[in-house]
Amino acid sequence: MKNKNLQRYEQKLLKMQDRSREEISRMIQVVLDNDVSTGEHDSCVSESFDKELVLEHTEERMQEMVHDALARIDEGTYGTCLQCSHTIPQIRLNAIPFTPYCVKCEREHEK
Repeated sequence: MKNKNLQRYEQKLLKMQDRSREEISRMIQVVLDNDVSTGEHDSCVSESFDKELVLEHTEERMQEMVHDALARIDEGTYGTCLQCSHTIPQIRLNAIPFTPYCVKCEREHEK
């Protein structure tokens, strides 16, 4: 992959990483702000709390994937599928810059 494209993807990933950190911090604050004693929980508060935890976990997972993609840039393997070693099409990297797999391998990995 050309150096110019790598720099563009790296900048995109770094921005995603920053937004993800901010979002996780925001969610943690919401959870802490909503932390009330067990006797005061009603179903709405509990459901909202559960949703925040799921979102926080999702953001943390995405942050890991972005971190891994940045590491692949440093290693010189970014844009190469981790499973089949084929080049990941740029259209896929544009849509999901942190993806470690081509579409075919992603489908197999999700099974």
